[in-house]
Amino acid sequence: MPELTDETHAARAGKVIVTLKAGGVFFAIANVICVGLIVWCYLTVKIEPKTLQVTGSARKAITSDLVTWSATMTVKAPSLVTAYEQLKANAEKVRAYLLAHGLKESEIKFCAINTGRRFEQKFISPPTQPSGDHPVQPVLVTTDHVEMYTLTQAVSVESHDVVRVPEIARSITELIKDGVEIDSGNPTFLYTRLSELKIDMLAEATRDATARAEQIINNANGKLGKLVEARMGVMQINPKNVSATSGEGNNDTTSLEKEITSIVSARFEVK
Repeated sequence: MPELTDETHAARAGKVIVTLKAGGVFFAIANVICVGLIVWCYLTVKIEPKTLQVTGSARKAITSDLVTWSATMTVKAPSLVTAYEQLKANAEKVRAYLLAHGLKESEIKFCAINTGRRFEQKFISPPTQPSGDHPVQPVLVTTDHVEMYTLTQAVSVESHDVVRVPEIARSITELIKDGVEIDSGNPTFLYTRLSELKIDMLAEATRDATARAEQIINNANGKLGKLVEARMGVMQINPKNVSATSGEGNNDTTSLEKEITSIVSARFEVK
């Protein structure tokens, strides 16, 4: 093996020194990054605001301002023309009754006529069976002959007179004594200004949530900060004095007097 010269030893020593310097720089940078990450995590946890989440609610009594109602007239006759003429006469009686009880022509709507047919049925005796076989009973078959026509027509009402229409719905069956076969449905009560009311209900529920949060913080000798987030739940519209809830929200249409409930989930900073 050849002997190493002084120049070779010097070159190798220089390379070792450069390598050590590069490694030192690398470890120094790594230490700086680690320290930076630790400081960042500490500051992030340190400055994250403490919050308090509460639920507020608001309830308001409302009166329906729109009512819809419908009834169905039925006529049966062996002749289609006779059934139609009778239904037309009955519809005029219903129209006159509604107008006489204070409804407007524009509030009354007669729907299309539905026609049903009942076909005649007969028992048909089978052909004579060969001797020795059991006799076959007559068979009931439906013929092509129309035995009875059934015509139905619905009349509907949409009105802001939420008092008069329910009274008419209860009394219109008086026409039965005049030969009008009519089935009266139940009125449907609606509140048409719900979108406007939602804004007020949200504000009121948020105020209730704020009051609840302030009471909690005051009892804990703390200080309530600003509102961070507010989320409104589904509206619950129930008959008066009923507190039913559902995930989709209730929307009662059976009662004139209702109660609407709004829920707000609010999150506040705590100082």
